[in-house]
Amino acid sequence: MSSCQQLSFIDVPSMNHNSRINYLVLHATSESFEESLRLLSTPNSNPVSAHYLVPAPNDPSYPENNLRVYRLVDENRRAWHAGMSNWGNESSLNDRSIGIEVVNDFECRNLESTAGDDQGIQVECRFPAYPESQINLLVRLITEILNRHQDIDPIDVVAHADIAPSRKSDPGPEFPWKQLYENGIGAWYESDAVNKHLDTIRRQQPSVSEVQCALLVYGYPIEITGRHDSQSQFVMRAFQLHFRPGNYDGSIDDESIAILFSLNDKYRADENDEQRSRCQ
Repeated sequence: MSSCQQLSFIDVPSMNHNSRINYLVLHATSESFEESLRLLSTPNSNPVSAHYLVPAPNDPSYPENNLRVYRLVDENRRAWHAGMSNWGNESSLNDRSIGIEVVNDFECRNLESTAGDDQGIQVECRFPAYPESQINLLVRLITEILNRHQDIDPIDVVAHADIAPSRKSDPGPEFPWKQLYENGIGAWYESDAVNKHLDTIRRQQPSVSEVQCALLVYGYPIEITGRHDSQSQFVMRAFQLHFRPGNYDGSIDDESIAILFSLNDKYRADENDEQRSRCQ
């Protein structure tokens, strides 16, 4: 009978540990609430999931009168939301991230362009706005998550497009990243710093390699080729969708470079030479 008894433990809480959650990834569903919930919670040919689903108001398929967050996967479990992904030194972000799906019926075509290396990428998208009530609910949810997982740095609150730029565009240019930043969520730049960098850039234009290096240092998955090839354009487009949504065609322009350099000054200034040596 003694072999059936549950093993007892002596608990000595160690101080040497931290959260396994270091990233928060924000998605848009491209589907209605009803279809999003089905795809994220039931078996299908392409199984995906997320930790949370945030509905949209005025969605005919949403059954509640008031917006409520749907919890689909416990935060301590791995959800299947990021797919093939990279950010900073991390790959396969499912292992160490929380994923939030926000209902928004955006649509994109031709994201994985087969254009030649140095030709302009062609992506056709339609991006609806995010209602204020939905964003307010999202801010409350993220604030609680960040309180539980204080190892998530501002620069590690990322878009799906940031971590998979050649495949994804969500949550898109209508997503209010600056508003989230003003609520203590995520990263944003300082306008004065951007203006200072603009002055320098207009006197001496950085090379393509320098811009690619800056994107890599910030966290984007990019190969330093010295050419603004397709992979480089997709990464710049993802950056612009997040930080300069007025024009996200993927081209290198002075404003985008200045914003990028300002963000690195603000959030990556303490990075050591090992990080920057990745550009060599």
